[in-house]
Amino acid sequence: MQIKEKLAADLKDAMRSGDAVRRRVIRGVMTAIRESEQRKREELVKKALKKHGVTRPSDEKDEAALAAYQKAVEAALEAEKVEANSALDDAEVLAIIQKLVKQRQDSIEEARRGGREDIVAAEQEELEVLQSYLPEQLTREEIEAEARAVIEQVGASGPRDMGKVMGPLMGRLKGRADGKLVSEVVRSLLSE
Repeated sequence: MQIKEKLAADLKDAMRSGDAVRRRVIRGVMTAIRESEQRKREELVKKALKKHGVTRPSDEKDEAALAAYQKAVEAALEAEKVEANSALDDAEVLAIIQKLVKQRQDSIEEARRGGREDIVAAEQEELEVLQSYLPEQLTREEIEAEARAVIEQVGASGPRDMGKVMGPLMGRLKGRADGKLVSEVVRSLLSE
């Protein structure tokens, strides 16, 4: 089951059970997904129209020109499969969820500094719901093992090679490790 389908099913369950926190968080995720798909669709439309040379007629009152323009737009969008290509895949949905997790973690940190334990508790509840949709997170030791393999693969020898390591490593660990922790591990390994 795709993540979007699981979210929809879980939303129904949360509504039936009266779980307000879960319902609110899932709705927020689904809204973020829809907004991201809309942005992606708009970009694909622009590219399709440009690629196919479709331009708006200068005379907005010329019905024949407007009809021809509309047909050209439809043909360009169909040729480029804009609707199908604007749907987010699981990796893109996971990236959105990870962004929301990061926002909650930052909010928790800020609320703790401000002594707002009520906000910390609320954000923590939401964070737990979001994390339930992410893949199992790797331990520090597992991240170190992956980092060592990439360091050896790219031939990194010191802290200045951190960029050479981080790109491939984050690609390997996508969704399974916090970027801050990965950066910390790589920095310590390259400093040895």
